[in-house]
Amino acid sequence: MDWGNLDKQLLNVIINQFSIKLPDSNGIDNFDFWLKDIELALSLRIKYLIDYDRDKLMHSLYRIDIDENAVKTIFKHSKSELIPTRIARLVIERTAEKLRNYKI
Repeated sequence: MDWGNLDKQLLNVIINQFSIKLPDSNGIDNFDFWLKDIELALSLRIKYLIDYDRDKLMHSLYRIDIDENAVKTIFKHSKSELIPTRIARLVIERTAEKLRNYKI
C-alpha cells in the first residue's frame, strides 16, 4: 500500500473516529511503526465493538463510508479471530483514500 504523505494526519483521523489511545507520537518518525500500532489498537477496538456494541461499529463504518458489502463479506468468509483486523485494514485504507481525494 502506498501511503504517500498521509502519516500523522491519517493516524489522527482514525484515532479520533474510534477513540483510540496511543502513546505520544512526537519524535517518532517511523510511520510503519505507528501504522502497525494503529492497526492493532483499531483491531482491538473493533473486536470490542463487535462483541458489545455492534450498532456503534456499524454506525462508525457508515460514517467513514466503508463499503457495506465488503464488511458483510468479511463477516461471512473470515475466521472470527481475523474479522477485527480485516475491518481495521478497510478503515485504514478508506481513511487514507479519503485523505488523498478530499484532503480532510
